Amino acid sequence: MKTYFTTNFTDFSLIPANRPIDWGKIERMREELKRKNLTKLYPPVVNSKAATKRRDGITDKMGVVDGQHRYISCKLEGLKMYYKISDEAELDDIPKAASMQNSWKLTDYIHHYSTPTNRRPAKTDYLLLGSYASRNNFPISTSLTILCGDRSHYVTKKLKAGELKITRDWNISNAFADAVDDLGKYITFNKQARFLEAFLIAFLNKEYNHDKFMVKLDYLSSKIRRCSDSFAHLEQIEYLYNFNTNKKVKLNTIERTGR
Repeated sequence: MKTYFTTNFTDFSLIPANRPIDWGKIERMREELKRKNLTKLYPPVVNSKAATKRRDGITDKMGVVDGQHRYISCKLEGLKMYYKISDEAELDDIPKAASMQNSWKLTDYIHHYSTPTNRRPAKTDYLLLGSYASRNNFPISTSLTILCGDRSHYVTKKLKAGELKITRDWNISNAFADAVDDLGKYITFNKQARFLEAFLIAFLNKEYNHDKFMVKLDYLSSKIRRCSDSFAHLEQIEYLYNFNTNKKVKLNTIERTGR
């Protein structure tokens, strides 16, 4: 594949469905480019103008498929940019390749598959996952556990490949979010990832009664402290739930790692 170079950046265009720009990364990259322009060794990959128009609806531009941060950095610095043209490379190929390098964050994959292109519409499950996390101010990883059952390697692999499916009933997911909001009256860290994971286990227990737990929190909330892991949080939740109660309910159903 031939390598070209240019300082005419008007020939190129970013692709909306690519991952969001990390401006902190741009600043770091600009400093490195001032020291040494490595785009000759690591050239951005672009589609031809014809392929960019066909795939992304962008007229008379070469779409930057891979290397958008290098492209922006060279443009801002006014430096020569080396690049390669390949119509074999499609934007949907990039997150799959990136998954082997662990270079994209979960939020990058969600943004990518939530953005429509000429070749595919926005993927509903990704829109819903992003919306749920944003609306409830939950971490993405925890939202994945809530909506898909866990955040195992299998689930995250599906997410990165564009094959994510939400499996949790929405009534349960929304009821859980409402219950977490209730806890905010007494617990300042109610939306911290480890606490959310612990509370989800308790909330899904068939014997858990949310009104009962809220009554206990009303006079025992001072006994709950932020912990470093879900196991310890669940121990506290179970202790408060069963405080001064004859019939004890087993809410802590996980095992501490290393025990």
